[in-house]
Parts: sequence; C-alpha cells; structure tokens
Amino acid sequence: MQLKPSEVTSRPVYPPLAPQPEAGRHWLVLDASGMTADLLAALHTAFAPVATRLQVCWVGASAPPADWGTVTVLADVAALGPVLAQAQPLAVNERLCAQGTEPFVWRVAALAAQAGLAPAQVQLAHAGSQRRRVWCTHCHGFTDGVSTNVVACAGCGRHLLVRDHFSRRHGAFMGVMVDAEQPGVRPAVQEVFP
Repeated sequence: MQLKPSEVTSRPVYPPLAPQPEAGRHWLVLDASGMTADLLAALHTAFAPVATRLQVCWVGASAPPADWGTVTVLADVAALGPVLAQAQPLAVNERLCAQGTEPFVWRVAALAAQAGLAPAQVQLAHAGSQRRRVWCTHCHGFTDGVSTNVVACAGCGRHLLVRDHFSRRHGAFMGVMVDAEQPGVRPAVQEVFP
C-alpha cells in the first residue's frame, strides 16, 4: 500500500530500495508482516547483483523466503542490535537497507546508528500497515499502533491529535493535546491509518 504524499516537509519520502554495486556487504532487513510475494520478488531481483555480499535479516514469525541465500531469522527488531554488534566493526562501504512499517524501519535506523553506520549508509522503505508510532509532546511517551486521528496517550492519558509532522530523532509522529484550548472539545475519532 502506497502512502499518500504529504505537504509536511518533515514527512519521510521512501524511494524503492536499491543496492549500491560498488559498496561492500549489504544488510537487507525485512519486516515479515509487510512483505508480499510481489514485493519479495522485486527485492530479490533488485538485490541479485550483490547476492554474494547480501546478509538478509528476516524479522517476524513467518518463514523467510527459501531462495535468498544467507538469512538470519530474528524474533523482533530489537534482536537486530546484537547481530550488528557481532558484526563489528562495520565497514565504511557497508550498506543497510530496511523495508517494513514506519515504526519498524525507524527502529532499524536507530539500531544502525548505534552500530556506527552513518545516515548515508542506510536506506529505508515503507511496506505494510500505515499505523503510526506517536510521540506525545507533553509527557514524551510513545503510543504504538495508532490507526486513528485522535488517540489517548499511553503515557499520560491525554487525548492527542496525531499530526503529520514526523520526528526522525524519535522515529515517530507528533501528538499534541487535542483539546488544550477548549477542554472537552474534540474532533470525531476517525480511522485514517490502516
């Protein structure tokens, strides 16, 4: 499912993943929940030129594709951190590409940065659900899996308007108290991020 373009400049734009043939090892981190047969076929074709230098990390409960060569199966995205740590030191010519939901790819980006990869070494692409991770501008807590325009903050309980403004630092969309100026006056809750 393709996200509709936003006029908000902080909103990430995700070009299709593409290997860099001149680079060394490529890490391809895939969120199993967002992978379709067509997407997997396109990724397999795109990364074929670097197949001998490709390390696939399949994150999720479903079985990984059988024809990808070296595949590491991870229970969740947090398990990627130790995998990258064991590969230290990561070389300047290594690349990491991640495909999945926005919360997934931004968590991968944070783990890649912790492992020493520069932003230029990391590519992110969206696939799967449009549900959002929301960062509360009031308590600084996170609410995950948000599919509506208004959500109760998991941290402080305030009703937050889910903005289209995205924080790369937090890997989340900003949520602001929806009725701060007129307590109790809230817009109708609508399902907008399937």
